[in-house]
Amino acid sequence: MISHIKKMYSSTIFPLLLLLTILSLGVLTPIITMVIFGAILAYYVRFIARKIKPYVKYDTLAVVLGMIILAIPIALLLYFTIIQLLSISGALLGSLQQATADNSTMNLNSINDAVQNLGLSPSVSGNIADAIKSGILQLLSAITNSIITIASSIPALAAQILILIFSIFYFARDGGKIVRYIKDVVPGKDKDFYREVIKGADDVLKSIIVGNIIPAAILGLLSGVVYYFLGYPYVILLAIVSGIAMFIPIIGPWIVYGVIGLFSILTGNTAQGVLLIFFGWIIETTTDFYIRPRISVRYSEVHPLVFLLGFIYGAVTMGIPGLFIGPLILGITYAAYKVYRQERVKSKAQDKKA
Repeated sequence: MISHIKKMYSSTIFPLLLLLTILSLGVLTPIITMVIFGAILAYYVRFIARKIKPYVKYDTLAVVLGMIILAIPIALLLYFTIIQLLSISGALLGSLQQATADNSTMNLNSINDAVQNLGLSPSVSGNIADAIKSGILQLLSAITNSIITIASSIPALAAQILILIFSIFYFARDGGKIVRYIKDVVPGKDKDFYREVIKGADDVLKSIIVGNIIPAAILGLLSGVVYYFLGYPYVILLAIVSGIAMFIPIIGPWIVYGVIGLFSILTGNTAQGVLLIFFGWIIETTTDFYIRPRISVRYSEVHPLVFLLGFIYGAVTMGIPGLFIGPLILGITYAAYKVYRQERVKSKAQDKKA
C-alpha cells in the first residue's frame, strides 16, 4: 500500500510542477525580459559586492553599493548625453523657427547654396531644395511625435525599470540560495553535466560584458578621434552618441555617421562628410565583425558566429536587454550540446574498451 502511494506521488509531481511552471511563465510573460535581464546584471553586481564585502558588515549593503557603483557611470553618461542633446536640439529648433519666421518655405541658405553648386538648372535645384526642406520639416514632426510617444510611455517604462531594479537586487542578494536549490534538485548522476553547463554560462556572461562595453568604448574613442581631426564641434558628445548607437539593432552607429556625413555634404563640406562616412564604415566594420567577436571568444570557447547571432537577433527581438539575453541563451545552448557530445563520445569510447 505504501509502495503504491509512493509511485502515485512520483507519477503526479512532475506534471504538477510542469503545469505550475507554465502558469507562472504566463503570469511573467509581460515582464520576463526585464526579469532575465535583471538576473544577468545581478551577476555583475554580485562580482562587485564580493569585492566590497570585506569592507562592509552586511551582505545587503554590499549588494546595494554594488548596484550603485554599476549605475553611477551609466547615470553620468546618460545625464551628460541628454543635457547636451537637449541643448543642441534647442539651438537647432530655435534656428529653424527663425528661418521659417518670414515664410513657410524655410529659407535655409546653406542648403540652397549647396544644391545650386551641383550645377543643375534653377528649376531642378529649386525642386531639390524644396524636397530637402520638406524632409527636414517631416523629420522634425517625426521627432516631436516620438517625444510625445516616449512621454506617454513613461509610466510603463518606470514600471519596467522598477522590476529591473528589484530583480537585480534579489538575484544578487539571494543568488547563492538559488544555486544551492538547483544543486539539491538536480539528480546526482547529472551534476557533472550541469556543473560544466554553469561553467560555460559563467564564461558567456564574462564575454558578454566584455563583448559589449569594450567594443562600444573602442568605437566611441575612435569616432571621437575622427570627429576631432575632421573639425566637428561637440566631439565628446558625438563620440558618446556613436558608442551608444552601437547598441541599436541593425543600424548601429550608422545612424550617427550617416546623418552627420550627409548633412556635411549638403551644407557644402563634401570632403568632410565623405571622409566621416568612409572612416565610420572602417571603424564600425572592424569593431562589429572583428573586435567584438574576438574579445568575447577570449572568455569562452563558444564559436564567434554564435555570439554574433546572439547580439544581432537578441537585440532585434528583445531590444537592448537582448544584447545580453540573446548571446547568453545561445551560448548556454552551445555549451550544453558541447558537454553532451563530450559525454557521448566518452561513453562510446568506454563501451568499445569493454
